[in-house]
Amino acid sequence: MRDWIVAAHRAALIIVALLTAPCAGQTNAEATATFRNYNRTFQLELPASWRQVAPGEAVQVSERAGSPPVLWHVSPRQFYGVGAVDDWLRGDFSAPWLYVHEQRDEWHVEDDFAATLEELWRKHGEANGVTHELRDVHLERIGTQRVECIVATRTTTPPPPASPRMSLDVHAPTAKQQITLSFTASPEAFDRWRPEFERWLSTLTFARVAEKPTTIAERLWTPLLVGAVVGLVLVLLYRYTRTRR
Repeated sequence: MRDWIVAAHRAALIIVALLTAPCAGQTNAEATATFRNYNRTFQLELPASWRQVAPGEAVQVSERAGSPPVLWHVSPRQFYGVGAVDDWLRGDFSAPWLYVHEQRDEWHVEDDFAATLEELWRKHGEANGVTHELRDVHLERIGTQRVECIVATRTTTPPPPASPRMSLDVHAPTAKQQITLSFTASPEAFDRWRPEFERWLSTLTFARVAEKPTTIAERLWTPLLVGAVVGLVLVLLYRYTRTRR
């Protein structure tokens, strides 16, 4: 009887463990914390263990076998990686990360934005010895302020021994600045992580948003309208002075 009770208890524990264990491909949700860039132009919620890599740490990362070349390049206020930096220093690049590129002068989105973006990445790849393949390039409103951004999925293949990576790229215009956020993971883990990337992006908030660029018609309309009002006033004054005479 006692053996039967023990066996039943063990079976119950196994069932509970199976029911509460994460399914294959499921990510373990980590507590998040607010990440702010040095320029204080944007913020968003990221895993609490993530931080921005320092220039000296990037040099150490570059010395690790198979390290992604993109993580070697750091300018703290312009381009940098954000992620599990302590793991990178140990040579572990299995977890996803965020790469940020900040530049002056926001883009004005034209009708051929997809072709323009593909050409920019092609030139980047040629200059850096990697290949970039883009798909699903589209416009999407991102973050708490629903800023219209160019969004794309990009596969980057560097020279061996570095491994290919997939990124969810968000090109966001802010006031007098362009910010690109690239959430990156291995190709086999990308689909598993994408919902988390999108959840973090939903918290993205900019200090200032870009003003809608004015068209030529809008620029011309204001002086034409003012001119019409001034002309109407002059006509009324002319008629008024004639009646007084």
